[in-house]
Amino acid sequence: MTEEKEASAKPAEFVMVYVTVDNEDGAVHLATALVIDKLVAYVNVKTGARSIYEADGIIQLENEVVIVMFAKRSNVERIIERVKEIHSYAVPCINVMPIIEGNKDFLDWVDQQTL
Repeated sequence: MTEEKEASAKPAEFVMVYVTVDNEDGAVHLATALVIDKLVAYVNVKTGARSIYEADGIIQLENEVVIVMFAKRSNVERIIERVKEIHSYAVPCINVMPIIEGNKDFLDWVDQQTL
């Protein structure tokens, strides 16, 4: 293995962060802020999600937008804090999943793009 490959970022150092918001404008605002802050490198914004949950004894059916972000594991606490600052929900859905395997070139790029 070359020195360059040995110095490459390892998948376990990275995460995908899943967040839902109530509209596309809010999603773009949140995603842009996190990219500008260099907390995340890349964001997918997906409209058309349908969320179903119970609140106050009533089943709720809501249209939402899903945000999937790629970041370093070391930024997770700051990402969660920043999402809570910006998000319109009192209790936003913020879930973090480790990246077990992935395109090493992409993960190296994520590493370079973030704090």
